[in-house]
Amino acid sequence: MSYLVRRAEQQLELAQRADHEQVVSAHYELANLYLERAYAPVVPVEGAQQAA
Repeated sequence: MSYLVRRAEQQLELAQRADHEQVVSAHYELANLYLERAYAPVVPVEGAQQAA
């Protein structure tokens, strides 16, 4: 499991424990951002060389 997926799971756990509506919302938003980043397609950077 990737670091970003683990972080998303942690954010979901924190959201479930939070009492304040805005805190819950912030944790869910962070979880979504981590998941978007984890599953985003990898786009090569033009002119970048790959490490050996």
